[in-house]
Amino acid sequence: MDDEALRLLKLSYDQELNEVENEKLEHALRKDPELRAEARKLQKLRDLMYQDETGFSPFFTEKVMNRIDMLINDGYRFAFSRIAMPSLAAAIILLLISFWGGHSFTFDALMGVENLKPEYITDFLLYTN
Repeated sequence: MDDEALRLLKLSYDQELNEVENEKLEHALRKDPELRAEARKLQKLRDLMYQDETGFSPFFTEKVMNRIDMLINDGYRFAFSRIAMPSLAAAIILLLISFWGGHSFTFDALMGVENLKPEYITDFLLYTN
């Protein structure tokens, strides 16, 4: 089978060939039985690809996308109710404990360093690492 003829055969399925290319392809198809067999295979493959027998019900895509959307939204709701709400409650409790213990909401009080003196900063840094 001639490579140029095979290229022209494949190209003929993608675009319209000019007169010279069409003449070469027709001549090669008449002359080469292997190329004719390849042309039949390609035509069968093309026919199979263009058959519209998917068997899906109407609005199948919309139903699938709606189901995916529902699953994602349920996942967010689950994460919010099971993780975010208890975390928020724990943060509020920690803030209240900090406020009652230090009587202020300053950043230093929240970090636990409001009574730290500058001369002890190196001890504090060494202790926290």
